[in-house]
Amino acid sequence: MKNNMFVTNHMPKITSPENVPVVPVPTENGLSVSILPCSVPVKEIRLTWDFDSTRCTKLLADCWGVALGDLGWKDRSEVKRAAWYFCLTDGETTDCFGVKTGCSSFCSWLIEDDRITLICDVRSGGEGVELAEPLLCATVVSMQSTGGESVYAAAKRFCRLMCDKPKLAGHPVYGFNTWYYTYGDITRTSVMKDTELCALLGSGVPAGSPNPYMVIDDGWSRTRIPNVYNGGPFIPNDNFGNMKTVAEDIAAKGCTPGIWIRALYVLDELCPQIPESCYSQNQQYVAGKPGKILDPTTDGAKDYIFSLVRGLSDGGYGLIKHDFTCPDFMGNRFLSPSLTVDGWHLHDRTKTNAQVLMDLYSLIEEAANGAVVIGCNTYNHLAAGIHEIQRSGCDTSGRNWSTTKANGINCLVYRLCQNNTFFETDADCACFTSQVPTDKNILFADLISRCNSALFVSAAPDILHAGDIDKLTEIFRRSAMTQTEAEPLDWLDRKTPEEFLYEGNVYKYNWD
Repeated sequence: MKNNMFVTNHMPKITSPENVPVVPVPTENGLSVSILPCSVPVKEIRLTWDFDSTRCTKLLADCWGVALGDLGWKDRSEVKRAAWYFCLTDGETTDCFGVKTGCSSFCSWLIEDDRITLICDVRSGGEGVELAEPLLCATVVSMQSTGGESVYAAAKRFCRLMCDKPKLAGHPVYGFNTWYYTYGDITRTSVMKDTELCALLGSGVPAGSPNPYMVIDDGWSRTRIPNVYNGGPFIPNDNFGNMKTVAEDIAAKGCTPGIWIRALYVLDELCPQIPESCYSQNQQYVAGKPGKILDPTTDGAKDYIFSLVRGLSDGGYGLIKHDFTCPDFMGNRFLSPSLTVDGWHLHDRTKTNAQVLMDLYSLIEEAANGAVVIGCNTYNHLAAGIHEIQRSGCDTSGRNWSTTKANGINCLVYRLCQNNTFFETDADCACFTSQVPTDKNILFADLISRCNSALFVSAAPDILHAGDIDKLTEIFRRSAMTQTEAEPLDWLDRKTPEEFLYEGNVYKYNWD
């Protein structure tokens, strides 16, 4: 069998706990790494390849879930660990190492001068998994750029290699989100005014284009307590009334209704149908606050989540944005190398954390019943192939432009190689309020539209002038069409890239 992958042509050394049988098998698709059932719970395994990384000057590492605005090509010696995958380059040749999406473990890499080590975290909760059957931990893949291939093109091709079957919406996704000028202080009346603006911005799209999405973010539920609690059960407050009627009113104005939820966090006293045994042992992320986190391996939790999502889909919501599954499930360390604390386990101890989260994402996708799903604060490598859209970074801001530069632009660019290869990426909102510069956020929206990525804006009433509306109408028009994707030209050297190649022309953006 011919195979150009370094990881299969050079078999790794395996480090694992005693009595844990690890089986690496080279295949046409990469190196499949499995664990066979054994007598001891397993927390992790490690595979090490001898590899000289010193010829490379730059390294791009991915992270677990939403990025925090610090992605970029960094000096190779400064980066010691990467989640899921990483790329090395000397400016001419690019080497890529990673695991295929949909793996059954949380995979990270240790990068040293003379070796690289893959760590497959197979814990169930904070303890070892108790395997009942063989576990395919991961399929390891690697790739080297071809002659004349740009660094960006190589990274994009590698993402296609990691994800065999991305699930895409099949149509452009663009529209309005209520969050970044209201921060949850919304009413039915305010949402209808936002819908009118959304429809206006979408009025110039080509005939036959999909309608823009009007997304009702956090603030519609009666259970919400500002700065204290924002979980379920999701019962519409008195300002909204019947949410199906709200969806009908949005649709009547020419927009597709969308809505936000938080699936794993509930006020247990309002959910008597959920047995106490259905709550997670790990309540770290919500300690000291009302409510509890559900254990998604239990039937009661699954029934609640499915009913919540299916009810919204049946109620006319064509987009469902679910949030916080990473911190709610893992606890406070959800983005750190350790991911979670020791000493807790799931109700089903035979499944790894990665398997459980993929099951949860699949349950939400099934319940959505054809509605587009955005995973917000979900683990990107696990959501790929399940959800249509994935938030690339942490929140942008209607209060501070520097936050949008970091969490919006930086994360958009350095995860652009995942766009339409894993899912459609969502760089979060271009925000329009009196506290942030309108012109810079118009530039941000313009870049998103040229990246062929999901576009959302959030705008306070009367903040946009006629000229601003004209520019955003053109941006919506571009976003409503299937198109080519901008390529960053200066991403090897800038934390916030400014130069992009789009349809044969170079576009320069001044973010300062």
